Amino acid sequence: MDQGQLDANLKGIRQLLSHLHGEVTALETSYSQVLQVLRKLEGDASTDDLSGLYRRRTFFDMWDSMLKECEKMNENCGMLLIDIDHFKIINDTHGHQTGDEVIQRVAGLVKQFETPRCFTGRYGGEEFAVAVKGTDAEILGLAEMMRRGVERLYGAVAGTDGKVQWKCTISIGMSSAAKDGFDSEKLIKAADEALYEAKRRGRNQVRAA
Repeated sequence: MDQGQLDANLKGIRQLLSHLHGEVTALETSYSQVLQVLRKLEGDASTDDLSGLYRRRTFFDMWDSMLKECEKMNENCGMLLIDIDHFKIINDTHGHQTGDEVIQRVAGLVKQFETPRCFTGRYGGEEFAVAVKGTDAEILGLAEMMRRGVERLYGAVAGTDGKVQWKCTISIGMSSAAKDGFDSEKLIKAADEALYEAKRRGRNQVRAA
């Protein structure tokens, strides 16, 4: 093979490699875009649109995993059920737009406490759930910080130009695996009963099962 043929073959190989490189780059770009879409869809499916917290099903799947892990590691964990006090009155008095804002603001405050040992979900309507690892004292302390934080929340009622302000409080019921065992249904029921007791005693407080 003379030099001219060799140069021509090398040129053809370079062109082929350049073309292949372009194809691979295009495939990598397409793959990255598909991944981004899938991740967004996965996030949309697992989080609640209004509150930004985990949807009920996703939350309880994670909760079941936490219970199994804590039981295996002999580590305590607990459940907090949170209810916005007199939410129907807020909706009826100030309208659903303000009601939605209250849910968003309370959810945003609760979400600030998320850590690798704590995650939050929307339980339904104006109720939220928090799963947390820690001692009973740590879980109660977290609940009290949430309660105090919400107590300081306020905002302008929609359509009043800031002349009317809304405020709200929350009631919290707590259950603990140290007391109720690692049975999910029992822990949820115990937290719900404690929440009912907090409401019965006047709301804006934390009660342990």
